[in-house]
Amino acid sequence: MKKKYFFFDIDGTLTLRDPITKESYVPESTRRTLKQLKEKGHFVSVATGRAHWMAMDVVNLIGIDNLVTDGGNGIVLGGELVELLPLDPEKAAALCNELTKDGRGVGVMLHDDNRLYFKDDNYAQQNPEFSSFMRYIVDENLDFAKEKIYKIFVSITEEEEEKYPILKTMPHMRYHPNNLMIEPADKYAGITRVMKFLNGDMADVVVFGDGWNDMDMFSKAPMSIAMGNSVDALKEIATFVTKGADDGGIEYACRHFGWI
Repeated sequence: MKKKYFFFDIDGTLTLRDPITKESYVPESTRRTLKQLKEKGHFVSVATGRAHWMAMDVVNLIGIDNLVTDGGNGIVLGGELVELLPLDPEKAAALCNELTKDGRGVGVMLHDDNRLYFKDDNYAQQNPEFSSFMRYIVDENLDFAKEKIYKIFVSITEEEEEKYPILKTMPHMRYHPNNLMIEPADKYAGITRVMKFLNGDMADVVVFGDGWNDMDMFSKAPMSIAMGNSVDALKEIATFVTKGADDGGIEYACRHFGWI
């Protein structure tokens, strides 16, 4: 059997959330399938939009030591972080300076950890809820142009986005009505770099996913498997739609194609 290179999304694909405890867990059929894929000699990796430091707890739960993180900007092979790219430096600095000038709360991630830096306390006052998992640090001397910026958090509504044309040129996601996160959003670019590291054939890439942030990856991959619980738009462009993540979907697809 020819070696395949598998890249799995995390939430809703590899993991599910317990409705009672709210904790993430990996279905037994998924654990079994990942183990069998490795035993068959296939390459197994995670492909997530999460920052590297945020992905590690879940990765330890899953037992996979290869990752595409940070929306395609981070690469981990064999448990070692081999690459972590920042946002476009000129665009990031220009956006941060423009937003700050207008008095908007702006936070930037400058390291591979939970520290979030600000020039003032506007963001902290406008978004106190994020301080539960992010460490807020105010530095009045922060110079956006001199830093490598990995993610940008900004207090802004969807309607207000129109005031900043530069946002249309930068990847971003809205997780809250009043908050926007500017972050990498090209998982497939990360997958492509992984394959170059491994000297693998792009024709042998297989991606699994379920959400909107997998759309770009699915549109470019030679083979894409949408979970039964996926958004409809993803199912429409997938090579194959398998059963739900809670119904042995990963195992079902891998058996269907003879990968295990």
